[in-house]
Amino acid sequence: MAIRLKSLFNDSIIYGISGVLSRFVGIFLTPLYTRVYLPSDYGIMGMLNNGYALVTIILVFALDNSTARWFYDTDNTLERKRTINTWLWFYLVFSMIACVVFYLTAPGLSSLMFNDVNDGVTYIRLLGLALPMMVWMAVANNVLRFERKAVPAVILSLTYSLVLIAFSVLFVLYMKLGLLGAYYAQIVASFCSMILSLVLIKDWIGSVKLFDWSRLIAMIKYSLPFVPASIAYWLVNLSGIFFVNAYLSESEAGLYQIGTSIAAVVGLITIAFQQAWAPFAFSIINQGDAKEIYAKVFYLYVLVVGTFCMLIALFAPEALIILTTPKYYGAGWVASILAFSYLAIGLTSIADIGTAIAKKTAPLGFISVISAIILVLLNFQLIPALGKEGAALAICISQFIVPIYMFYRSNKVYPIPYKFKVATLITFYLLAVSIAGRLIDTGNVWYNIVIKLGILLSSVVVFYQLNKNQIVMIVQRISGGKSA
Repeated sequence: MAIRLKSLFNDSIIYGISGVLSRFVGIFLTPLYTRVYLPSDYGIMGMLNNGYALVTIILVFALDNSTARWFYDTDNTLERKRTINTWLWFYLVFSMIACVVFYLTAPGLSSLMFNDVNDGVTYIRLLGLALPMMVWMAVANNVLRFERKAVPAVILSLTYSLVLIAFSVLFVLYMKLGLLGAYYAQIVASFCSMILSLVLIKDWIGSVKLFDWSRLIAMIKYSLPFVPASIAYWLVNLSGIFFVNAYLSESEAGLYQIGTSIAAVVGLITIAFQQAWAPFAFSIINQGDAKEIYAKVFYLYVLVVGTFCMLIALFAPEALIILTTPKYYGAGWVASILAFSYLAIGLTSIADIGTAIAKKTAPLGFISVISAIILVLLNFQLIPALGKEGAALAICISQFIVPIYMFYRSNKVYPIPYKFKVATLITFYLLAVSIAGRLIDTGNVWYNIVIKLGILLSSVVVFYQLNKNQIVMIVQRISGGKSA
């Protein structure tokens, strides 16, 4: 077990670098964009980017999950290659069709979304043009994860990130192209990542002859329940800005978007974990101690990610002061609330392992749709009452519904000895400390920082004492030592 836990830990660190790079783009560009764009501009950008994310989810059609499952079903290289190319050609053709559709419908979509916004047609057409190019990076990232080649995956992310940052600075800051500059930079970065992706996975790319209709149908049947789940995931995580814009204003939508950007720092850990988790979890299915490993990973995840959520929630106001200008400081509570939504996102990946192993994916689709419906209902109630903070609270509540249900359903088909009571106590403790710390405001930024650091450090000490045996045991297993 020690070797396997250490493998997951090491992969998470390496994939974490990849996640850090992608999130670093947003963090690095935030000071630039907030000094060039108004909150209303940020709101427009947020709606465009989140809409693009929805289109991508639909195009992927959850076949990345199917590809992973079929890839690990065999050790035959040709069969694995057939699986990858079946997904690749389906995804590529689907994306090219979408590109044409968005080019033709851009005028109508622009008037529907923005009304008086200039260049809206160009924004939409540029995003559509990026769709086929991003197919290659998406497929390459998955293939590299399947092969457990984390370093090339990091190189791919690094290339995309650096190119995007460089051309964003060029187009937005120096050439002063406004919002158009951000999307021109995305096109250049997408093209460069496409070329590198082709180089990195050239041995896996084959002709259309490797496309297998019967396998595609089987893979679609497996992935089909994930599609509503993925759309519901988008609705729960990324639709909030549209509700805020509809109920409030583009400026409030911009503040909401900045808040989500700060909270997304927690995603540095959750994305790293999720990218390493699926290949790792499937690779040890037949090991005798698999269930024990899954349980230990669950506990370690709550411990580490929960503490990081508390850190971001406490220092969100200070992060806004460092990264933005005063007109964006109102996003503090949004960031604090949404930080904990990332805890739930990662928990869903763990909770779903039982049903994934049993190849019963319907429960995830079901609860994801229910969660999305609950989100919409909560938005109708909380946004008018609490503003953009209400939208953040609605997302957080809806997010936690999914892993709670999935743990219940997964344990029915694949029982795992999770320590739910301890994990629940840890989560509530972190929430309580975060809320208490955020309510402290001396009127002096430096005093606030000192007090919050004191709260954070004392909480970590208390937390360690309460969970000392578990922490020591997990650390010993990861380091390869003896079990406590």
